[in-house]
Amino acid sequence: MWPLSESNVASYFKSLTQKPAFLFIIPYFLVLLLLIAYPLYTNFYQSFQTESGLSLENYKNLFKNPLFFKILGNTGIWVAASVGLQFVIGLGLALLLNQPLKGRAIFRGIILVLPWATPDIVAAVAWKWMYNDMYGVFNDILVRLGLINTYLPWLGQPNLAKLAVIIANVWKGFPISAMLYLAALQTVPKDLYEAGSIDGVSTWQKFRFITLPLISPFILTTVMLTVMWTINYFPLIFTMTGGGPANATDTLVTFAYRKAFRFMDFSGSAALSTFTFLVILVFAVVYTRYLLREEEK
Repeated sequence: MWPLSESNVASYFKSLTQKPAFLFIIPYFLVLLLLIAYPLYTNFYQSFQTESGLSLENYKNLFKNPLFFKILGNTGIWVAASVGLQFVIGLGLALLLNQPLKGRAIFRGIILVLPWATPDIVAAVAWKWMYNDMYGVFNDILVRLGLINTYLPWLGQPNLAKLAVIIANVWKGFPISAMLYLAALQTVPKDLYEAGSIDGVSTWQKFRFITLPLISPFILTTVMLTVMWTINYFPLIFTMTGGGPANATDTLVTFAYRKAFRFMDFSGSAALSTFTFLVILVFAVVYTRYLLREEEK
């Protein structure tokens, strides 16, 4: 280090950034190990515990239960409908809010921040009140418009309850998708649109051949994250319907919760939780490999 010179100072700081770099990672690694790896291990171990010792009995009982396949189907409908609608609404709003409109910042704050910033329980209770079959605002509006003759039991009829929780989840979740898509649209060079306008390209062609290809990596990543978040989403369904009526809105996570804390079947709940984790893990791995192949192309 001494005598002090520019080359000595550069080499000193280079050694600081290279040799002990792993030391700065250790605290974060230990925290992740404590918060992620240990709970995963205990849940995995619990899933094999039975009265007679460790076995696969909990997993066998899980797949023997006919209700499991109904809930698996519910989860598929819940995820597909929620993610699909969040994608369409989020991308549409992002395209709209990306235009040079007057008061654009205010619209962004109201439309994107308000639903996303509302606490999950508050949003669930509000939607539950709006869906109330006796004095809910939705029934009142539909009756006044002449669309229905009698009040509908939104949360008391299986198909309506499914639709109701999906609509509420889309309202709660589309802002994060819209914000990510809006950020992606900001990266598209304006010169490409100007060149397209000179060549006589229509608005749809600009979207199809300029916007969509350039933001497709952002779309694929956002869809992957939205799928994983939706599979794991718990508060909205549990607060609005509790999984009912007749398990019509039960998903893997709500059923695992009730299995543990209502039926006191902790090992069975751990097996169901492990299955859910493996489903998400397989989806994430397959989807990530697909993303990597697309980037290579």
